[in-house]
Amino acid sequence: MANKIAARIKNLRIQVTGAKQMDFVTKFNVDKQSISRWESQIRIDKKTGEPKGRGVTIYTIKKFCDIIGITLSDFFDDPIFNNDN
Repeated sequence: MANKIAARIKNLRIQVTGAKQMDFVTKFNVDKQSISRWESQIRIDKKTGEPKGRGVTIYTIKKFCDIIGITLSDFFDDPIFNNDN
């Protein structure tokens, strides 16, 4: 689920400001590290088999939604969150 959320944030960010994170950072005065962290995927460490990274909280998702002017329902109303994906 965390990776689907990260992908949704990235897709919406691209729709709103284009491919470059810096365009989003400039337009909405958001820290570049924040948007980068929000879009980070959780990966499995090849050596240990443990997950690396962390997902975002619902509060962060809400903050992102507020920034771009959508609701949480709008955020989660996307095929990426279908159970078959």
